[in-house]
Amino acid sequence: MLTFLGILVVLLLGYLLTTRAIPWLAVRVGRLLGFRMVMNPLTLKRVQRFKRIKRGYYSFMILAVLFVTSFFLEGLANHKPLYMKYDGKTAYPAMRDLGRTYFGWLFTISDFDRTGDFGIPGETQLDYGFFTACIDDPEAGFAELMAAKRKELESLKAEFADLRLEVAELREDGEEPEDWLLEDLASADEVEGKLVAAIAELEGSKEVFASGRASVIWPLYRFSPHQSRLNLPGSAPFPPTIWRFEDALKKALKQAVKDGDDATLVAVLGDEREPLQAAFASADENTIEEALGAALAAADRATLQREFGLTQLTAPLGTGPAGVDILPQLMYGFRVSVAFALAVLVAGYVVGVFVGGLMGFYGGWTDIGIQRIIEIWGSIPFLFTIMIIAEIVHPGFWMLVILLIVLRSWLAITELIRGEFYREKSRDYVQAAIGTGMGDIKVMMKHILPNSLVPVVSRAPFSFVNYISALVSLDYLGFGLPPGTPSWGAMLRAGAPQITTEPHLVLLPVSIFALTLLMVVMIGEAVREAFDPKVLSRLR
Repeated sequence: MLTFLGILVVLLLGYLLTTRAIPWLAVRVGRLLGFRMVMNPLTLKRVQRFKRIKRGYYSFMILAVLFVTSFFLEGLANHKPLYMKYDGKTAYPAMRDLGRTYFGWLFTISDFDRTGDFGIPGETQLDYGFFTACIDDPEAGFAELMAAKRKELESLKAEFADLRLEVAELREDGEEPEDWLLEDLASADEVEGKLVAAIAELEGSKEVFASGRASVIWPLYRFSPHQSRLNLPGSAPFPPTIWRFEDALKKALKQAVKDGDDATLVAVLGDEREPLQAAFASADENTIEEALGAALAAADRATLQREFGLTQLTAPLGTGPAGVDILPQLMYGFRVSVAFALAVLVAGYVVGVFVGGLMGFYGGWTDIGIQRIIEIWGSIPFLFTIMIIAEIVHPGFWMLVILLIVLRSWLAITELIRGEFYREKSRDYVQAAIGTGMGDIKVMMKHILPNSLVPVVSRAPFSFVNYISALVSLDYLGFGLPPGTPSWGAMLRAGAPQITTEPHLVLLPVSIFALTLLMVVMIGEAVREAFDPKVLSRLR
């Protein structure tokens, strides 16, 4: 229930940011740059008509709110906590990820959190899940670490007990022990002192956790780093399917029985282990399942989790072949896909409008020369060129955006703008502006371009669909974004070999992809209808 309310709050904040904060900021910035930022009556009529076309307007609002909200995904869905504190030390791992996503070239703070700085001995990267477990149950969290240190200390004492006795007997007899014996004892004493200090340090750390001086705040959706599949000792990882915690416990119990791990079975089941072992001896699957259900019902869940090292994290849509939770991949993939399509669309249209405007306004040899260049450039096989370049340089997000702009996105809009400029250039108002001595750039920007943008705006949603499809196709073929980048195409490529056994690995990204494209197409149809001049000029 709390998670559901959290989702509603996040979406409400995203809606307010989309419909209030961003437009307000855009108006203020535009006015600072010298623009009037007031819609003319014709544009206002078009916007009002677009809002009356509900399927397009609602689709636009849904996509816009989800995309704006996705800017903060690192703080909403992450395998790192938003905030963590230990005895005065604080860290913000998820917020560092958020800053690095957008300001990586400026955001130089290290994301390394040393275990020793947060109460857990070691110099490695902190396990945030184990840190949280220690907060929830300090006794259980430190039990294994302290038991290992004590066992190591006892083993060391037992190993050097005879040597100490031999040295003591030599001294009692008035003989001086050999140097190597004394050196070994000194080394053992040094190690023993370190172990005693380590145990004392663990006791102190446990006291910090127990006294409430350690805390952690997780994002709204927390997933495991690698990621909601379990890789239990001595067993294969879970198949990619809808993940249930009971399945994890059953799998762990099965493995313990098969391995003959009586110590673990006694710890988690006690006397209840005997019926379970008897059921496995019978080799009857129904009997085994019944015995497993009875064992889970009788056992303490906290003990099972502690003994088997399991963390109850949910993966509501399942996990992929690499054990990665599907839901965050879909969410991050949505952000990547929409951001990619928008970047290509805006930059490609800017280039296309500029080139097409030059062709249509000046005509003559300028038009003929650029047309020949476009014909030659357009004959280059786009997909093969991208594949060849990707094999050589392995493009990242922005390099792929630039490649798609240079190779493809500006070509179609150039021809469209060229025709619009040719038509508008012959109008009387343009000739009057030229006759007053107005410069070419001002004529194009102030008079021709505003009257040539209707086909551009109408075409934009459909171009948007093409660019998302291009990214998904390239990722599916392995020539798109770098490995590890969440994308729908990469999910399809990973799930395709298992489509017969685990069809949800393909159906989920395909469904989200298709739904996104459907909403964009509905937006495009609504925009085309709202900007149709015949509708606005019809006599009523």
